[in-house]
Amino acid sequence: MLEYQIFFDYGPMILLGFWLTLKIVVCAIALGIPLGLFLALGRRSNFRIISFISTSFIELFRNTPFIIQVFLFYYVLPFYGLRLSAEYVGILALAAFGSAYFAEIIRAGIDAVPKGQLESARAIGMTDWQAMKNIILPQTISIVLPPLTNQTLTLIKESAVLSTITVHELTMTGLMVQGETFRPFEVFIMVALLYWALNETIATIMRKLEKKFSKDRKKTETTKPTIKNLQRKGL
Repeated sequence: MLEYQIFFDYGPMILLGFWLTLKIVVCAIALGIPLGLFLALGRRSNFRIISFISTSFIELFRNTPFIIQVFLFYYVLPFYGLRLSAEYVGILALAAFGSAYFAEIIRAGIDAVPKGQLESARAIGMTDWQAMKNIILPQTISIVLPPLTNQTLTLIKESAVLSTITVHELTMTGLMVQGETFRPFEVFIMVALLYWALNETIATIMRKLEKKFSKDRKKTETTKPTIKNLQRKGL
């Protein structure tokens, strides 16, 4: 039998952990996507040093377990004089982990845009940066949204690993409540439902954005205004 009183007695405590999870994930994504963009551009750079550093970073964080990365951030950084709270360490670790995957997603999206677009931009006098900003990246958005959504949902689930460094996020809070009540079934029902609600909300929003950008892309492909409009604007 379910003890429904647990939902009322410990619900507010679980919600506090959920709120911290939400803040950590939002901050990690806000840091991870821009960093992923720089890494993707760096990996495609013609400068070997930049390309090597970007590639090494991506491969390191893609090919090692996230829990090991968390431990390295939490236990190694203090040896170099950088002492941060567990929450900030969690944000940095999650952002670094996510950025490696975001970088590969963005790089694949850039490569999916026909090369003729970049060549046409260069033909009208654009620099590589102008071509990337005005031609390539806008067309990349609709391509990368689905995999970016999947990776975002993965980051939310991976945030549970931060409980291992005493971050009082949703999973850690659930473990604490379970330790007090000895009722794991009710506790982790609440935890699972909150993770599901957050992921489903984000997935629904991203699906709507994906449809919107897909429609815009189809209109662009039909009218082919990209290069011509930029020529008229003198870009």
